[in-house]
Amino acid sequence: MKQRLYALAWLMLGAVAAPVLAATPTEARVTAFKTMLRTFEPMGLVVREQEPYRKDAFAKQAATLKTLAAEPFKYFPAGSADAKSRAKPEIWSQAPRFAEARTRFLTAVDGLNAAAQTGDRAAIRKAYGEVAQGCKSCHDAFRGPEK
Repeated sequence: MKQRLYALAWLMLGAVAAPVLAATPTEARVTAFKTMLRTFEPMGLVVREQEPYRKDAFAKQAATLKTLAAEPFKYFPAGSADAKSRAKPEIWSQAPRFAEARTRFLTAVDGLNAAAQTGDRAAIRKAYGEVAQGCKSCHDAFRGPEK
């Protein structure tokens, strides 16, 4: 059991530290979003009943998502849209609107974590959908097409 906890701690540390090692803000935020996605996508398989529901494992994933969710937003300093970036200029020109989208997303992640801790499958499905909608609405407003 101790070995599993140590392994989980190292994994979490690596997930949070990896974006810091990136060369540019664009690379850092992409890394942070992909790290977060690797937690969120497996939860979706469970919500869509393509994988079995295991309460403890799902609750741990939700807690990990909560830990990771704010990380990408640290890497949007003014002027950080480079040739590789899909970030739209509206992130900076409409900063209050972007901040509001971030807050809605983080609130949805908190709701998913709370639902996951109770094990209420209906609440989990609803909360998962709210997180997914938070991702989509932010992408629709602030993320450009693939380059």
